[in-house]
Amino acid sequence: MNLTYKPMKKYSLLLFDLDDTLLENSTWFDDGLAQTLAEHPLTKGMDEQQFLKKIKQPPRFLIDKLVRGELTTSEFKRERWKSALDSFDVKAKIEEINQLESLFLNASMNFITVDEYVLNLMNELTKHYEVGIVTNGLYDPQQKIINMGLGDVFGQDKIIHAEPLGIRKPDSRIYTIALEAFNKKPEETIFIGDSWTHDVVGPMEAGMEAIWVNFRGEEKPTDHTPYAMVTSIMEIRDILVSSSLSSSKGEEESYE
Repeated sequence: MNLTYKPMKKYSLLLFDLDDTLLENSTWFDDGLAQTLAEHPLTKGMDEQQFLKKIKQPPRFLIDKLVRGELTTSEFKRERWKSALDSFDVKAKIEEINQLESLFLNASMNFITVDEYVLNLMNELTKHYEVGIVTNGLYDPQQKIINMGLGDVFGQDKIIHAEPLGIRKPDSRIYTIALEAFNKKPEETIFIGDSWTHDVVGPMEAGMEAIWVNFRGEEKPTDHTPYAMVTSIMEIRDILVSSSLSSSKGEEESYE
């Protein structure tokens, strides 16, 4: 674990990314896709790993169109399916793509289950902080949260979802919206996530601190220095609870 501590401050809000931070994508996306491919007549017998790679790494121009707002989320997902199928020389009708998407949604959500560690972690953190989620996820974050057993921790009013807003991380406006939703200042907030661009650079340039969940073991792409760098969400408990308790203790001593 590589930690870079800064002088203690009083933080009161933790904003989390969802996918690949609180929720591992492989626990739902990969398994859900495999089940979908095995069930639909159009994709039975396809190489699951190759298809997974294609659908997780769609053409850059599709991503750019989504980011610019030229494609809705539904249109992007449809085009992503089409592109992946094209790579296997399979031409699908729009009805078949819609069937695949529906199968995938139902299958994947069933693979999201309670993670006792994350549940216990969040229950402990909420004793010291307000918590929220800011996500670019393409699929309903509230349903994911409910399946994870975190519905009582993250109500609908605590989830900032890019899709209905029409803006996505790292657009500075989404961080402003999140802060306004919790009535917090940037300096009171720590953002926690796996994406250097979306969850570290974006929040830090908006005035927040950040914890980078670097589970991929990547090198820092820029000179930004986050509050801490960890390899797993499992490592943040000691940082955040210790920070909170140390800060609170300091405040109590200043009044003596």
